[in-house]
Amino acid sequence: MPGISDMQPGSLKGLHLVVADMAEAHGALVARGVDVGEVQDMQGVLYAQFDDPDGNLWLLQQFPAGYTR
Repeated sequence: MPGISDMQPGSLKGLHLVVADMAEAHGALVARGVDVGEVQDMQGVLYAQFDDPDGNLWLLQQFPAGYTR
């Protein structure tokens, strides 16, 4: 949207989308033609990355069951 940000398309890296079900979210993106990376398990937290059409890097993130802050 004009006027909201002067950032260049593709300049955002590592935007996190926290999901309840990694397999479901990953599958939904793949079904829509998005090139999503393999799911990585980092000490129980699951991640998968993809780029949007502008080149911004997004990360799907799923916390383990029972995780509390």
